[in-house]
Amino acid sequence: MKLLRLRRRPTAEVTEPDPEPTESAAAGPTVPPPLLLTAHSKSGLPDEEFSAQTATLRRILSYDGDTRSWYGRLPLDHPERAAEVLTALFEAARVHGTWVQVEVKPAAGGDSSG
Repeated sequence: MKLLRLRRRPTAEVTEPDPEPTESAAAGPTVPPPLLLTAHSKSGLPDEEFSAQTATLRRILSYDGDTRSWYGRLPLDHPERAAEVLTALFEAARVHGTWVQVEVKPAAGGDSSG
């Protein structure tokens, strides 16, 4: 079986600018999906330590009374905020034993390739 050979266009035709950007070029740089954060306060701590733990978490996450857990999103397009949140979570886990889970949120449209 013989394969066909494709010919390239002359470079003169390629050098003209496209008057309208394509959809992917117009969309700009892709922003990574935010990370979903879940934290659970460690119970059984002395009142003062439990209050310190919840004060740390309250600064960076929201509390859900039904699940008795803290939750939030970590937008990766704001590195200063990401550093602040992750530092607070690591500190809460190290000092108070807070349980933390981080998940990657699927991209819009269900495409997780990337």
